[in-house]
Amino acid sequence: MQVIAEHKGFTESHVILVDVTETPMKDGAIVEETLEDANIIINRNLLPWDKKRGRDYRTPGGIRLGSSELTRLGMKESEMDAVAEFMTRVVMKGEDIKKIAAEIAEFRKEYQRVHFAFDTDTPAYAHLRFK
Repeated sequence: MQVIAEHKGFTESHVILVDVTETPMKDGAIVEETLEDANIIINRNLLPWDKKRGRDYRTPGGIRLGSSELTRLGMKESEMDAVAEFMTRVVMKGEDIKKIAAEIAEFRKEYQRVHFAFDTDTPAYAHLRFK
């Protein structure tokens, strides 16, 4: 996957924009939905040149990755590598989504507390109700 403006240092923040048009999925919306099925939440994102290529918000050429939530849960560089590998297995290699979703659920068991906040004993999602 092609990271946008990597050569300009745009990857030195908590947000990364990625062009997915050269991946097997070719569409940010498809990547977003497929990764969500695998328990990875990212979002589709228009690229600067998408309008000229006939793309819109429903079928953008990119995705946006943010590391804030991962960091908040105590993940560091090695965990970011693991998440990137999960994404590669889904988007580039087309591996079984249910199998990867189960692996991610297991991976996440170690990251259920809020870090880098005043109270690290707080369960990470205690304030949310899941369906």
